[in-house]
Amino acid sequence: MQGGYKFLAAIVDFSLREKLVHVIGKYSAMPKAATHGHGFADSDILEMLGFSENRKAVAMMAVDADLVGSIYQALDDELKISKEGMGIAFTVPISSASGFCGKLMQFTAIKTKQKGEVLMPATFEYTHELIIAIVTKGNAAEVKEAAKKSGAKGGTTVHGLGLGGEEAARFLGISIQEEKDVVMIVVDKEHREDIMRSIVAECGIEKEARGICFSLPVDSAMGLR
Repeated sequence: MQGGYKFLAAIVDFSLREKLVHVIGKYSAMPKAATHGHGFADSDILEMLGFSENRKAVAMMAVDADLVGSIYQALDDELKISKEGMGIAFTVPISSASGFCGKLMQFTAIKTKQKGEVLMPATFEYTHELIIAIVTKGNAAEVKEAAKKSGAKGGTTVHGLGLGGEEAARFLGISIQEEKDVVMIVVDKEHREDIMRSIVAECGIEKEARGICFSLPVDSAMGLR
């Protein structure tokens, strides 16, 4: 038993969105979100075929750490996510959760264990990191190119709205656009610094992209190559 909570994300081709929703629906008591995004891959063959960037289904949820193995198994059984090109799933440690959120996760863990599902612990720790770059909408391509230059193999972009733009504008003396591109890239730990430096150099807060970049430790994953 690992204990604690994890942030779990699963990213698959958009055509598999219904199966993805079905899998995470088995853990319906847990807080979760689903959205769509666009992926990029560092593959000459994919680029020749026009598939270097495609639509993705993205699921995100908070989960009891002891359930990660069960969710990975379900993702592999129904979406074959461990096979190359089928998608990626990963977890990031959660340091704290609100009381209500924590109670929901504990309730789901108890109900799942009562069903007799196999709980499989993560197989490795902190060999990868999740880089998150947040830039003004329309600048995701620049982030991707900068990341590729330093060894990133792929990533996913989702869209959102920035908060606190007026305060940031007063502090930094620049205009901050509300609409944002959020680029998520899972990388080998040893490549993280080079990739982040490249992103900041091309898309940092003083550039047109007005970007910020940070990383989080990935303590388990499947589908990485």
